[in-house]
Amino acid sequence: MDVRPLPPYVTLSEPELIFFGDRKDKHPLRGLIDYGPFSLRHGAPSIVRPAAMAPAGDMRRIEGIVSELRATAQPREATNYYPEYPGFEALFRTRLATIPDKVRFELPADLDRSAAAGNTAELAQGIIDAVSRAKLSRANFDVLFVYLPDRWSDCFEGESFNLHDFLKAYCAPMGIPIQILNQASADRRCRANVMWGISVAVFAKAGGEPWKLSGLSPHDAFVGLSYAMQPKRDGSGQDYTTCCSQVFDPDGTGFRFVAYDAKEVTRDERDNPYLSYFEMQAVLSRCLSVYQDGHAGRIPKKITIHKTTPFRDEEVEAAIDSFNEATEVELVQIIQATDWRGLKYTVGKQARGNQPRERATADRFPVERGLVVPIGDDEALLWTQGNVSGVNVQNPHYGVYKEAVLKPTPSPIRLRRFSGDGGWHDTSAAILGLTKMDWNNNTLYKKVPVTLVYSSVFAQIVQQNPSLVDEVFDFRAFM
Repeated sequence: MDVRPLPPYVTLSEPELIFFGDRKDKHPLRGLIDYGPFSLRHGAPSIVRPAAMAPAGDMRRIEGIVSELRATAQPREATNYYPEYPGFEALFRTRLATIPDKVRFELPADLDRSAAAGNTAELAQGIIDAVSRAKLSRANFDVLFVYLPDRWSDCFEGESFNLHDFLKAYCAPMGIPIQILNQASADRRCRANVMWGISVAVFAKAGGEPWKLSGLSPHDAFVGLSYAMQPKRDGSGQDYTTCCSQVFDPDGTGFRFVAYDAKEVTRDERDNPYLSYFEMQAVLSRCLSVYQDGHAGRIPKKITIHKTTPFRDEEVEAAIDSFNEATEVELVQIIQATDWRGLKYTVGKQARGNQPRERATADRFPVERGLVVPIGDDEALLWTQGNVSGVNVQNPHYGVYKEAVLKPTPSPIRLRRFSGDGGWHDTSAAILGLTKMDWNNNTLYKKVPVTLVYSSVFAQIVQQNPSLVDEVFDFRAFM
């Protein structure tokens, strides 16, 4: 068997996040406690005003959650990572208002009958009609809490329907950010975990910026591409593809979504869609326009585009031609599931050391998060999961590996670069940092960068409402 030596590898430092006063911490929740959210520098928001929507007998569920958000809670799960939840006001230095009667919206009683009869469309439309009426009071609230009782659970999902995505898809054009609650959020044993997740999301949906990312150039931009499959509007039974793109600043404060109807699409043997030269140019021209609208007309010095499928030659050529010579274009395929154990390599040297990493016995801990292993001129493995030092709230000498219970051995993502210069350090460091920029999440990181997390979510939501195409939305509308 031909076994090649593994190229020199490097372990990147855990990315830091920036909070109020430009103070930094690797741990997002600890940073909020110690320094306060990044947007405190703007003094906004000074108050978060919730509204409530639920069936008449379930309004108390929302009231209970809002009450808990104001209180403290001790973690019972992952206590090496989760600190004590200090209460919304202490955490964000922002008041969480009570819910006045004028923004308590009871859902019609006949929706129970629709749900019991399995009439998903009628149930969904009834909720959207209620949200439309709530829009008349939009000036009186910032975030709408919507409680969906478990007795409606048979209508939550269908073959091509998802109630959660449906509500997001029709609330976004109305400019109403919603926080969906269910019985699980009320019953989960670890209340600190629940409060951390809801509080960070609600603060962001109300216009706050919990943290931003340190270490990336402010002149760079990132785009995530994903695809939504829909039946053709002419009823011919064929599919058309909507290309969903996301443009945002590296600090995470400028997320924008835009969907584009792509007509010239081909598919490979796995049914993966690919854009023609002209379609890719049209998509990226729109992305550039959105970026310039938010940056006084300037163009980025570097733009990085992520997607989960390979870039065809036409797509590569179109991407490069969409920007002038002043903008570096990097195209990276990110493969989440890869058979990395089947690679025929032996262990080589760590780039920052001089000695081969040889051990007579196995490590007690998993591989460090941030390990980068080049496996070719244009390919590398990046461990976005793994042991993280400096974030253990119980013992700073210990690390945290959050997947330990379900996945004793962390697996890498595979990076394939189709355009771009230089080594893997900057490319991998950016991806590693972007795994920490999901504000709809209370864990330390996601496996893939937020470029792909959000563009995938947006693609799913577009399937529920194709009229979202060609409009530009702030990402908070879909959190």
